[in-house]
Amino acid sequence: MLLESKIKQAALLVAVDISFRRIKKSPERCARNLMEIGINTFPDKLAKNEYDSFLQKLIFLCKSSDAQGARELFIKIFF
Repeated sequence: MLLESKIKQAALLVAVDISFRRIKKSPERCARNLMEIGINTFPDKLAKNEYDSFLQKLIFLCKSSDAQGARELFIKIFF
């Protein structure tokens, strides 16, 4: 992996981690923010028909305050 790719990936994961700051206060917003980050960074990674399914999974994880699980799902979807 090129250095540029590693830096981009690290910056993206920092943005994801920042999204978890208010996971308990607003889990739905946290999940939507994660989806927006992923779609804006990797627009071709997720098919339109998969969006709702993954969003619901992220919402469930965020409502459970499972930041690690949500992070792992984000990586699975977009990396």
